[in-house]
Amino acid sequence: MDLLDRFRGCLLGVAVGDALGMPTEGYTAWEIKAKFGMVREMMPAPEGHFHTGLCAGQFTDDTEETLLLAESIIEAAGYSPDRFAEKLIAWGTTWTLDERLNRGVGFATRSAVESMIAGTAWQQSGLAIPTCGAAMRAAPMGLLYHTDLNIVKSYADLQSLPTHTSAAARAAAVAVAVGVALSLTGFSKDIILRNAASQASRLDAEFAERLLWVGALLNLKPEDALGLIRNSPLASESVPAAFYCFLKFEPEEALVMAASCGGDTDSIASISGSLFGAAQGTAWIPESWLAALEGKERIEDAARGLFELSASF
Repeated sequence: MDLLDRFRGCLLGVAVGDALGMPTEGYTAWEIKAKFGMVREMMPAPEGHFHTGLCAGQFTDDTEETLLLAESIIEAAGYSPDRFAEKLIAWGTTWTLDERLNRGVGFATRSAVESMIAGTAWQQSGLAIPTCGAAMRAAPMGLLYHTDLNIVKSYADLQSLPTHTSAAARAAAVAVAVGVALSLTGFSKDIILRNAASQASRLDAEFAERLLWVGALLNLKPEDALGLIRNSPLASESVPAAFYCFLKFEPEEALVMAASCGGDTDSIASISGSLFGAAQGTAWIPESWLAALEGKERIEDAARGLFELSASF
């Protein structure tokens, strides 16, 4: 398979998963079933939801931060924490001036970005909150540095620090980036899970154990397995849930399940989409999802930029 298509698939997978899960974020699985049924198509955020105003196919902060990270890497010809911090500050300034531009930025990221805007250096701005904000954006590290997992691990960890300093948040970012790198290079799902957990264990053994544990749940009914894993924004729940969907299902069904399972649906579907896209390229993404998706040109440009840069290493 064309390697560029896998880069494209990864970032498009981030965005379609994010957009698919956007209108259901924060609801329970039962509420989603009653309100939407299974989430198979892009939908606008419902009235009264915290994403109200977002249309079908629009994404949230998950994709926005992934693209900011990718674009900072391309501009600096490699990861520069200073450049990434500049991007976060410029982005944060837009939604501190106009709250309507805030697409669900999590507490840790919001607090850290506001701190950087006020003049705090990125080395001191991060919060020790164990949520998935650093993991949901980590895919570009797996794409760019895919030939060396130690480098993937180091940079996935480093990109976490401006916003998330807890061991679990950093380990989760490493797991996602390593998962993307190994998906890109064609490894089996079992090897991907074991290596993602192994690299994550260097930062947080408890998170790594929870991630590895999802492999033992594959024979359960999906609703039972996802009920055990849980689905809050905690890195120890949302990231294992995303890996479970990747391990258990074919790609389209995985994202439908992730968007329908409750909790942090956009992040779970987004991370799962990044893994499938890196593994399988773009062919699996339904045309109706792509037709509705905003920002396709920006996403394609980021994928191409990362691909060209990776070829120069």
